[in-house]
Amino acid sequence: MPKKMGVNSKAEEARARRSAVESERKEREVREREEQYWQEAEGPKSRAAKKREEESEKRAEAAARRAEARRLAELEEKEIDKSIKKPDKKANRVSPPVPKVTEAELRRRREEEQAQLAKKAEDAKKKQSRTAAEEEYERMVSVTNTNRDDSIIEARSVEEAIAQMTVADNLPVDRHPERRLKASFKVGNWLHLFFLFCDDPMHFYGFPLNSCS
Repeated sequence: MPKKMGVNSKAEEARARRSAVESERKEREVREREEQYWQEAEGPKSRAAKKREEESEKRAEAAARRAEARRLAELEEKEIDKSIKKPDKKANRVSPPVPKVTEAELRRRREEEQAQLAKKAEDAKKKQSRTAAEEEYERMVSVTNTNRDDSIIEARSVEEAIAQMTVADNLPVDRHPERRLKASFKVGNWLHLFFLFCDDPMHFYGFPLNSCS
C-alpha cells in the first residue's frame, strides 16, 4: 500500500489562479461574440441617427431642468402661502396691564399741579409789581424840576427882581394903567419891607404889616 503524501498548498493556489483566469477569459470571449452579433444584426449607425440621438438627449435634459424649476417654484409658492396663513403670535399677545394709580398717587399729582399753578401766579404777581414799581419810578424821575424853572425869579433886592421881570411882546395894550398904579405901589412896598425884614428881623418887632396898605 503506497504511503499517503501531504497536499502542496502553493501548487493548489497556483492551479486555482490559472483556473480563474481561464474562466474570465472564456466569459469575455462570449460577451465579445454576443456584442459583435448584435452589432452585425443592427448594422452601422449613420451620422444623422447619432445626431438625432444627441438632440433627443438634449431635449430630455432641458425638459428635466424645466420640470425641476417648476417643482422648485411650486414649493416656494407653498412656503409663501404657509407663511401668509400662519397666525401672528405677537398680534395675539395680550398687552401688559396698565398699572393702577393709587389714591395717594392721585393726591400727590394734584398737589404738584396746585403748586405749579401757585408758583405761576406768584411769578405773575411779582412781574406785575415790578412793572408798577418801574412805572412809579419813571413818574418820579419824570417830574419837572421846579428849581430850574425859568419862570421863577430869584433876586436879593427889588431892583434885581424888576430887572429879571420880562413882559411878553404879544400882550394887549393896557388902556387904563392908572387903575393898576395903586396895586403896583402896594406890591413894591411889600417887596421892600420883605427884604428889609430879611436883613434885620428885630427892626420890625411890633411893626404892623398892614401899615403899607
